[in-house]
Amino acid sequence: MTIGIVSNATRDTGFSYAKEIASWLTQQGCTPILQQEEAFNSQFLIVLGGDGTMLRASHSAAKYSTPMLGINLGSLGYLTDVDRHEGLAAVKKMLAGNFRREQRMMLETREALALNEVLISRERSSKLMAFRICVNGDHMDTLRADGVIVSTPTGSTAYNLSSGGPILRPDSEMMVVTAVCPHSLYTRPWVLSAHDEVTLTPVDSCSDKAVVSLDGEAKFFLEYGETITIKRSKHMATVVKTSGMDFFEVLRKKMAK
Repeated sequence: MTIGIVSNATRDTGFSYAKEIASWLTQQGCTPILQQEEAFNSQFLIVLGGDGTMLRASHSAAKYSTPMLGINLGSLGYLTDVDRHEGLAAVKKMLAGNFRREQRMMLETREALALNEVLISRERSSKLMAFRICVNGDHMDTLRADGVIVSTPTGSTAYNLSSGGPILRPDSEMMVVTAVCPHSLYTRPWVLSAHDEVTLTPVDSCSDKAVVSLDGEAKFFLEYGETITIKRSKHMATVVKTSGMDFFEVLRKKMAK
């Protein structure tokens, strides 16, 4: 069995933990793959880090339909399965088949993927920006805000939650459009079907561009009047869970931190 390992160099100094797991896997007759690009095209992928590491790994793993087991080396870890002290036990369960797979929908725009969210915001200025938002070609709203988030159910507990958006079950078939610090008191999040297509257009004639970020990483810019379309991707992220905790239990545990 080939098992890829992706580790966060900041959290895993000298990749010591990755090497420890790789050594143990070799003893079990498995073939660990630590090379970054090759690791994603394996039977399983072990991700060592926090949610950011899981998000970055998901963009490549989803294209190969590779299941990801996350071992948390960070502070929160919604996406990861267990903390470091339980990591080897979780790997043992995975090898024994004692786990479940969770399929998580992803978004795409201009061939780039997002597991949590797509954020459109102003590049530099702190001024509000105006956005025209359409759903399936129908005008939904034009609003002024610091930015607009289009979130998956997985991402509903991330920036969407911080911006006042609702929490969704990660296996649900929907997405959320949430304004970041809107100018109007009456602006509220919209919950849409996973099959809807959202288009956003910056309609300010100011000099600042809008930056499009996917899962917290800036990808490209939008000029005034330029439109971007966000829709459900054909790719799904597969998350391995061995802990037995349900979504609500995980939520209560993480929210208490």
